[in-house]
Amino acid sequence: MELQFVAIKNFLSRSLVFSGALLITSTAFSPICLASSNKIYIKESQIKKNNINLNNAIASGRAVSPATINLVKQYEGFRSNAYIDTSGYPVIGYGQSKIDGRKVRMGLRISRAKADAELVKQLYHIQRLVESKVKVKLNPNQLGALTSLVYNAGLRVVTNSTLVRKLNAGNYAGAADEFLRWNKANQGGRLVPLAGLTKRRRAERQLFLTPYK
Repeated sequence: MELQFVAIKNFLSRSLVFSGALLITSTAFSPICLASSNKIYIKESQIKKNNINLNNAIASGRAVSPATINLVKQYEGFRSNAYIDTSGYPVIGYGQSKIDGRKVRMGLRISRAKADAELVKQLYHIQRLVESKVKVKLNPNQLGALTSLVYNAGLRVVTNSTLVRKLNAGNYAGAADEFLRWNKANQGGRLVPLAGLTKRRRAERQLFLTPYK
């Protein structure tokens, strides 16, 4: 099986992926919820500490719903030319720092169709990790809302958060309200609420609460 690096918007650095499942990065885990242009580092010790079952993550899998994809696209935006994001890395498309396993470099261009395909793959990886940590049933809208949140805010959402603790206790309404708390960015060492993140969290909460037919 091939080991490759893939870019996931919610992580501050490159994440080592084995058969599509997040495995390790080379830096320490941050316990802070960061802005959408940032990413959260996770290393192997955190995978073990949080009991992430990679086999389950690899084995499970539902197709990413159109509602999930559209929500992420709406709030991430698209750029066809590579640019430097606030974490200091070149990114492209919907904030991907890797395309086809290759590091994005300045001067690179990407079609919307290619960026769309890469986005779906990344959301699928995240969705399977979400399913490996949530112990209650999720309909596609609930799963999609959580996937969007993790894509934006980081894996801590499903490894160490009140949101997932409430969800795994069967408190769906309480878990929905927890989305609104993930609206802060680290600015100058302080966590500051951002209007854009607040708007996105409300949209994710709404998706989570929308009955699936």
